[in-house]
Amino acid sequence: MKVPQFVRQLNRWLLFLILLALCAFPIQSLFASKFKEGGLLFSFGVPTDDIVLMLHSNTAFVSRYLVPIDEREGKASPYQQSGETLVPARFLASKLEAELAYDEATGTITFTKDEARVTYQLNKPEVKIAGATTPVKTAPHVKNGLTYVPLRPVSEAFGRNIYARDGLIALSKRDDAPNETQWNDWRKELSQYIDYDTFGPYGVQLGERFERVFRRWEDAVAYARQASGRRVTYRGKQVMWDPEKPSPKSFRYNGAPLILQLPELPRGCEVTALAMLLKTADVDVDKMKLAQEIRRDPTPYKKAGGKVYFGNPHKGFVGDMYTLANPGLGVYHEPIAELAERYLPDRIADLTGTSIEHLLWIVGQGTPVWVIHTTMYDEVPDTYWVTWQTPDGPVRVTYYEHSFLVTGYDEKYVYINDPLGRRDRIDRSAFQRGWEKMGSQAITYLPPEESVK
Repeated sequence: MKVPQFVRQLNRWLLFLILLALCAFPIQSLFASKFKEGGLLFSFGVPTDDIVLMLHSNTAFVSRYLVPIDEREGKASPYQQSGETLVPARFLASKLEAELAYDEATGTITFTKDEARVTYQLNKPEVKIAGATTPVKTAPHVKNGLTYVPLRPVSEAFGRNIYARDGLIALSKRDDAPNETQWNDWRKELSQYIDYDTFGPYGVQLGERFERVFRRWEDAVAYARQASGRRVTYRGKQVMWDPEKPSPKSFRYNGAPLILQLPELPRGCEVTALAMLLKTADVDVDKMKLAQEIRRDPTPYKKAGGKVYFGNPHKGFVGDMYTLANPGLGVYHEPIAELAERYLPDRIADLTGTSIEHLLWIVGQGTPVWVIHTTMYDEVPDTYWVTWQTPDGPVRVTYYEHSFLVTGYDEKYVYINDPLGRRDRIDRSAFQRGWEKMGSQAITYLPPEESVK
């Protein structure tokens, strides 16, 4: 037999009153002394059924407790699409105390609570409430194995008022909106659980207040410029753009060591450049140790049927690093960032895919950047590229691939420390062409003193 909603609510309040009485007796004398002094040590807050969500946060407040959006899928987070906030159906049903039913044959998702019924249909932008069909801006859909549905229709149908502010959404039974202190407290807590891996690493903050998250640095900066006081951070930790810290027109960092890959590592430019980067962060590790520790792709070199079969540099070092007598190539940013993270936990930023403006902004703040480039110091013509068959699929590579450390720039040149033995300069346009052709791969470290306060 289904227990009516008002009975469940009554039981909840009775339990609260019992616990209140049990807690009040042992501290009776404490309260009495405080009343005599004309003050009160603390007061009990009235229990609340509020559900508070934050866009892109995998954690929510439910009745003042922090709970995961989904215990099985750690990346489950509310997000907006076409102006509609989407939330996992399983979370909504659980926290709104509703029954949830899926019909795989029809694709319908039905929420039932007492006499109320709300029905969505996968990939169809509409919702049916009390027999009436209403359009929604975004259709329910499956993402990472979870069914997401528009938040507002089911919440309002089950008696919740919706209050929203700057990415925070409160589902409340109260008629009065949350006050400023509540919004700030919720934001401070929930912003610690932003899913940067899914939605992008670049957050925009105004003071201590988190506002939005972006995949691209350029988009984050463009948004931040729209209001004074905003800054761009990397995963909420370190500042990646600040209008009060513009990059100089030219900059040279002279503190990075020049370490040679030869003679020991003829194909070890990537780990040698990494050794230079780590030493600028006061990490004392040499290239040979990094060469031993870098993840490898053990796929052997083979030619068959007019095709070349070899490893994937995105997965690990390909081939022989120590001699040119055996086949080999190198390694890309993912294994390098993984290795760097061992030496500087939570301080490595993989900037791959960002813009030349962002890369030079980082350098202009005094931090060198590890990059993948070419021995031509420019883009490699298409005739010098080949396609390998790897266990992960075809990969296009060039034997002119190279890695070095970017240490400075001016209006004409980008300055580098090259593991082949030169502190050199590259025409700025040529640097950009070559770097972008190699996938805009870039890694740096985050100075601890730049942490967002």
